[in-house]
Amino acid sequence: MDKQSEQRREYLYTNLSKQLTRLNQNFEQLQANMQVMKEQAELAQRLALSHASMFMGAKDVFDSSGR
Repeated sequence: MDKQSEQRREYLYTNLSKQLTRLNQNFEQLQANMQVMKEQAELAQRLALSHASMFMGAKDVFDSSGR
């Protein structure tokens, strides 16, 4: 191989390495974001259940006070 081909190959491998490093960083960030989303979804579900319980309790109070 000539020197120019070797330089081109070295450039391409260096570029590929940088892209793979960046891709790995993006996957790590995605994983962290997914963990936060999972935690928030669980908390939102608990909040919704709490609100539903309060509305059902309030309905019972208003129904019994109107009788």
